[in-house]
Amino acid sequence: MTVIELRINEIAQGFLTGEQGNLWFSNLNAAAKSETLRSLSRFVVQSHPTNDEVSRAIFESGLNPNFTPCVLISKLELKSALHKINLLPDIEMDKSWYLLISLFAISDSRRRSVSCVNGCKHWWHNLKSV
Repeated sequence: MTVIELRINEIAQGFLTGEQGNLWFSNLNAAAKSETLRSLSRFVVQSHPTNDEVSRAIFESGLNPNFTPCVLISKLELKSALHKINLLPDIEMDKSWYLLISLFAISDSRRRSVSCVNGCKHWWHNLKSV
């Protein structure tokens, strides 16, 4: 597990506040932000978000639904949208972060409470033991 993977999951599961997560992300350089967004995208895919969760994430992120990452995630197939989001220019990284961390927090929470309620082998669901 990398530091980035751990931090993403600490934020998504509420071990760190959203504000702390946003501050952490904003202090990364562009290369580290890009790496973080790629890692976060992989987690989003694994959490299998629903269309309702995508809509909720756009709302909860506080972003304008017309911002590029929001349009991409709501209009395209998930993997294609994430690929395009990861290709956006640096100026879009913070917006992409707000959206994707919100989406992962929502969809992974559902997954932990439904699919993994009786235990699982997803290391990121067992942060208390880390």
